[in-house]
Amino acid sequence: MEAQQVADLINQVSFRPGWEFRADVMVEGAPFVILQALVETVNSDRDQALQGYPEQILLAPAEIIDAGDYMIPDDLYAAMMQWIIDLEIHECREFFRVGPDKDAPFHPHRRDGQRAWDEMTGAPVTEGFRS
Repeated sequence: MEAQQVADLINQVSFRPGWEFRADVMVEGAPFVILQALVETVNSDRDQALQGYPEQILLAPAEIIDAGDYMIPDDLYAAMMQWIIDLEIHECREFFRVGPDKDAPFHPHRRDGQRAWDEMTGAPVTEGFRS
C-alpha cells in the first residue's frame, strides 16, 4: 500500500477509551509512516503503586512503519493489533506487583525483571511493530 493510504487507515482506527491513534507520512514520496498511540493511564512507578497510583499520565509510544509491508488493510490491522498486544504486555509487566513493597518481578525496565520474564516465557520478548 501507499504511505498516505496506510496513514489514512490508521487514523480511522479506534480502540478502548483512553486510546487514540495518529499516523502521518514521514516524507512525501517515501513509504514510511509514523504511527503513534496516545494512551491515558497512570504512572506505574513503585512509589506511585504504594500510594494507589494517583498520578495520571499520557503515554505516547511510536513506531515508524513501512507502508510497502502491507498488501491490504487487514494486513495492516493485524500488525497494528499485535503492536497493541505488545504494548499491553509491556504495561502489564510494569503494573504486576507483589507484596506490601509492591515488587514488580517482571518489570521490563529492569534487568532482573527482563530475565525473569524470559525464563518464564522461554524466549526473549521482541517489542515493536511487526508486519
